[in-house]
Amino acid sequence: MSEESDSLRTSPSVASLSENELLPPPEPPGYVCSLTEELVTKAREELQEKPEWRLRDVQALRDMVRKEYPNLSTSLDDAFLLRFLRARKFDYDRALQLLINYHSCRRSWPEVFNNLKPSALKDVLASGFLTVLPHTDPRGCHVVCIRPVLPPWV
Repeated sequence: MSEESDSLRTSPSVASLSENELLPPPEPPGYVCSLTEELVTKAREELQEKPEWRLRDVQALRDMVRKEYPNLSTSLDDAFLLRFLRARKFDYDRALQLLINYHSCRRSWPEVFNNLKPSALKDVLASGFLTVLPHTDPRGCHVVCIRPVLPPWV
C-alpha cells in the first residue's frame, strides 16, 4: 500500500469531524501598540494605562460584554474595545456603559451613522454650527468649536 493512500485513510476529512471536533476560527490578530514613547507616557499618567496590563484590561471588558450583554452585536476586537477603555480611563464599568450608549445611539439614529461620508458633513460645516479652528493648541491638538444656532422663533 502506498504512503499517500495510507495518509488519506487515516487523516479525517472535515466532513467526518463532529461539530465539537472542528477547529475554531482563528482569532483576529491582537492589538499592536503604535503609540510613540511620549504618548505611552501620557497614557500612563493621564489614563492609568499600563502597557503590561493593557491586554488584561481589554480581556476584562470583553468578558463583561459577553457575560452581561451576550446578544450585543459588537466588535470584540482589542483595538475597538481599547478605545472605550481609554475614553473612561480604564474604568471597566464606565467603559462598558459607554459601549452600550454607543450602540444605543447607532440604533436610534441610523440616518446619521449609516453610510456616513465626509460629504454628508459639508452642510453642517458650512452652517458654522461646527468648525475646526485653523491652528492647533499648544500641545498640537486640533480644536473643534460648536456654536449652537438658535431657532428663528427664539
